[in-house]
Amino acid sequence: MPHNPDPGPRTPDPGPRTPDPGALGVSRTVVLAGRTLQSLARLHFDLAPLLAVDHRLRLVYALNDGSDRRELAERRATALGIPLVPWKRAAAARPDLVVSASAGPELHEAGAPVALLPHGATYNRVGDGFSGAAGTAREHLVGPGGELPAFMAMPGSAAVERLTEDCPEALAGAAVTGDLCMERLRISRPMRRAYREALGVAPHQRLVVVSSTWGPHSLTAADRDLPRRLLSSLPADEFRVAYVPHPNIDADHGGNLAAWLRPLTRNGLIAVPPEEGWRALLVAADCVIGDHGSVTLYAANLGIPVLLGAFGFDETAPGTPQEAFGKAARWLRRGDDPATQIRAAADRPVGARAAGLREAWLEAAWDESGGAAESVRSHLYRLLRLEPEGVAALELLPRPVVVPDSAGVSAWASRVTALDRGAVRVERFAVFEAPIGAGHLVVRDSCPVDALRRQARVFVVHGADRVEGEADRIAAELFGAYPGCALVSVRVAPGRAVVFGEGRRHLVSGDPRVLDLAPSLLYGGSGSGEFAVGFGGERVSVLVERLP
Repeated sequence: MPHNPDPGPRTPDPGPRTPDPGALGVSRTVVLAGRTLQSLARLHFDLAPLLAVDHRLRLVYALNDGSDRRELAERRATALGIPLVPWKRAAAARPDLVVSASAGPELHEAGAPVALLPHGATYNRVGDGFSGAAGTAREHLVGPGGELPAFMAMPGSAAVERLTEDCPEALAGAAVTGDLCMERLRISRPMRRAYREALGVAPHQRLVVVSSTWGPHSLTAADRDLPRRLLSSLPADEFRVAYVPHPNIDADHGGNLAAWLRPLTRNGLIAVPPEEGWRALLVAADCVIGDHGSVTLYAANLGIPVLLGAFGFDETAPGTPQEAFGKAARWLRRGDDPATQIRAAADRPVGARAAGLREAWLEAAWDESGGAAESVRSHLYRLLRLEPEGVAALELLPRPVVVPDSAGVSAWASRVTALDRGAVRVERFAVFEAPIGAGHLVVRDSCPVDALRRQARVFVVHGADRVEGEADRIAAELFGAYPGCALVSVRVAPGRAVVFGEGRRHLVSGDPRVLDLAPSLLYGGSGSGEFAVGFGGERVSVLVERLP
């Protein structure tokens, strides 16, 4: 629903530029300008596919001036195959339209109509030195000659209210279109199972996504060790943990985030590249722990249970959906068991959202009548003075790809607890350093931490099936290299492993999902027999047989 159906160009329009004679059929040039990685990603993944189907349009990417995190944006753009043109050159080429998800007065330097999209969840954040919210403040919108954006995509009515307060003279170009990102999240929900499979999350597991914006009030600033603490305190066979840090965190710390996360990603943490993958993570999530960043707000609108670990009210524009969300959301209590809190949040009915109703602040944040793609596209074509050509529709989000070095848990504390009727529960918790506290230390043969390997009591070699003679050699090799090791378990078939130790051999067999847990039965003193192992809300049979 447009705020102004046809405001017309807001900047002087000299008419269509001269087409590039070397580009057959091209009659308009569109500059997609971003100031940060996340704004470039929004243009590349959400907007560009809507325009690229039209052979008359030439799309040029530029990193507009004013970027304070240029190095990260340039590096990741190269990795994505986005050919960046220097802003001054792009502006001097007299484009027909400039589209950006990073509002800034320099965008008017090209002398072309300027169209703006939000690069986050509507317009909420305020900062020092600006008279309004990021993206609607007068300092972000008005050009050096008093130029105004020709078009501003408003996700919902709350954005119009924010613009009315911050820069009312820009209202003539504003239109409520819905949000391209939110619409892609919404239409991709049927892909939840496929996304979870791509992430390595089993059907019985709960996926916990930790999301952090940037800055002094962010979750990472308030509780940097939360991802590691969750991995250490949540049973690894019941929970998976993913971390979605804002790209600015990496940029502000010299690109060291991957190195800092490597011990975690090698031992169970799920991480995805900074520009894409986080949206599929949200669709796949059972619970999100976050702050005042856009990712957490998108999760709330999807109906995903949310717990707050931090919230920057000082960085939040008053009266916005973000502020209302911060006041309404439940918090993760640091002193209490996180597993209990996450289970309660994940099992709690979503309430009004589950009944098909929406909280008032969500209604104001996003217009979800559908058609965001067509609405945004039609406004851009109006500014280009062209009739739309080709069929363009938003695509489902792609399956996520995890970062290099990502692996399942490779070192854990195993704890065996007796249940009723002779059953036992074997739980494992990721370990990053010794001493481990309760339980005994188990490592995979792939564990890269030498100190943990040397203190491990049990080694599991379950990556592939081994023949009997090979299994003997592997066990002898590990016992020789690690004198403190008491048991070595080697897989000989799917769901079957030979456990070596104390001059004895045992064959354990059962559901392949519990094969990693089975050696802990023997370490805990259990002999031969059939055991019911509590796993994923059910009891799975494991048979332990003494071999000659």
